Amino acid sequence: MTHISVIVVAAGALLLSACSSRSESEVASGTYTDPETGETANYAVTASEDGATSNVSIKTDDGEMQFGGGAANAKLPAGFTVYPGSKMTGGFAARGTEGSGGMASFEVRAKAADVIAHFRRQAEAAGMTVTSEIKSGETAIIGAEKSGDAGTGVQITATQQGAQVIGTITYSSGG
Repeated sequence: MTHISVIVVAAGALLLSACSSRSESEVASGTYTDPETGETANYAVTASEDGATSNVSIKTDDGEMQFGGGAANAKLPAGFTVYPGSKMTGGFAARGTEGSGGMASFEVRAKAADVIAHFRRQAEAAGMTVTSEIKSGETAIIGAEKSGDAGTGVQITATQQGAQVIGTITYSSGG
């Protein structure tokens, strides 16, 4: 766990440093060595031409993780589609020997309850059961899991901000 945490912190710093780049290509890359374990991971940082979005990719023997701003990093789990009219704003995806997962963030002019209902229908259609539901102030959250497979599930968060909903869908798949 320490190895991944150190890599994510290092990658985050690189991601922030790439935000002002005006290049559409790779702005940094290399190999990181964990000082505690001696394990290595390759990383690459890219930035959009306008410098508005940056991406980080980290590869190890156990899998790969990609994250950053913009729609290119906002991947949804299989069987899920965005709420109509949504603008995908960022996210990350990771896959390894024990499964895959990720997070996608979005914003849309809608009601939080409608967004949650949209994703609830998709989770149920994917064979998942809603296992948790929270409403706190302007935020609604549901969690769903695939029956018999606790490693496969989603969590959807939708926060009402005026006429707009800011949301995320976080997911994992066990294999």
